[in-house]
Amino acid sequence: MATRLGQAPGLTETVELTHDGQVLTARAGESLALSLIAADRLLLSRSPKLHRPRGPYCLRGACEGCLVRVNGLPNQPACRVTVQGGERVETQNVLGTRETDLLAAADFLFPQGIDHHRLMAGVRGLSPLVGSFARRVAGLGRLADHAVAPLPAERLEVPVLIVGGGRTGLTAAAALGASATLVDDGLALGGALNALEPDQGAKLAQRARAAGATCLERASVLALSREPAGERGELTALVVSAERTLVVRCRTVLLATGGHDAAPAFPNNDLPGIFSARAALSAWRGDVLIGSRIALVGSGRFAEALVTQMSGPVEVVQLDASSVVRALGRERINAVEVRVGGKLRRIKVDALAFDGPSAPSFELAVQTGAEVQFEREAGYVPVAAADGSVSDDVFVSRGDGTLEAIRQTLGS
Repeated sequence: MATRLGQAPGLTETVELTHDGQVLTARAGESLALSLIAADRLLLSRSPKLHRPRGPYCLRGACEGCLVRVNGLPNQPACRVTVQGGERVETQNVLGTRETDLLAAADFLFPQGIDHHRLMAGVRGLSPLVGSFARRVAGLGRLADHAVAPLPAERLEVPVLIVGGGRTGLTAAAALGASATLVDDGLALGGALNALEPDQGAKLAQRARAAGATCLERASVLALSREPAGERGELTALVVSAERTLVVRCRTVLLATGGHDAAPAFPNNDLPGIFSARAALSAWRGDVLIGSRIALVGSGRFAEALVTQMSGPVEVVQLDASSVVRALGRERINAVEVRVGGKLRRIKVDALAFDGPSAPSFELAVQTGAEVQFEREAGYVPVAAADGSVSDDVFVSRGDGTLEAIRQTLGS
């Protein structure tokens, strides 16, 4: 079962919150998702269509597994909510409870899925009823209990906008100094370094700030558009944080957005208790253990770090991804079925961590007109020139050559 490690990484103030009416203890300042995992509450939501059980997977706001209702507001990613104490957390879009959701019958009645566009379509008398039922079954919860106060908005003009606060983004911010404004949606700057080398991530963030760069944490670039007017097609970023909205006019943009965690490709890969290896390592760094007997599937730098970090206190069962037939369990994973020597074998576990090649975050690049190409191991990748440019005044990092190209753009 998931639990706390007791390593006390710095967050020591204990507070209380409620999850579906049950009082839980948590640590002020940690993510809500970690608080719930530490309480062994892995089933947090239901899939919108078939109401299959869902739990946190990536812990970085890139999946829908931890969407919950918080203080009356629906669809809050628990991994992006910072615990303050007193939160009222509820499972949304269920008929019954999160453990016994009567709407989950859809998963049993339609094991091959539902084509809701054609189900009973055109049948007199039934079509409207089916449509009404489909709207009731699907969706992502009720509207908010109260109107959300509008965020204050500001307009900014910056020479260089850097999107992403991992190693690449922070290194570029330190090199560009006061010209750079860096935006990152994580709870702390550092990106993957927060899981792999948290001290190094903190040092790079400190170096960037010392160089004069502006660093905005816990803020997301929702859109990156190119204005049709003007000779150069000016770039504008829509940046949203919990406190304010920024409309940022950028002279040039460096995309250091990293990649999305790989997802396993075996049946029942969506069961609560299945995490990306990066998420499992991040939880470990945050004093939370995702399970006492963990299947580690696949290989990569996060898997290697997990083996090194967890050797001793945790039983880690390392498995080759090609040997896994399926995950087993109803409300959460409880075993993995593998094929060894032509025979099927069932291995009991209470969590699974998966590592594999990440998929580049190319979405913002495409919004500015970049082209992408498909690569077998990585997926769709922006097509970049030797200096890292993917469209006019928009770059992905190619080392010192990219920084020099950005400086030339600023000087032109």
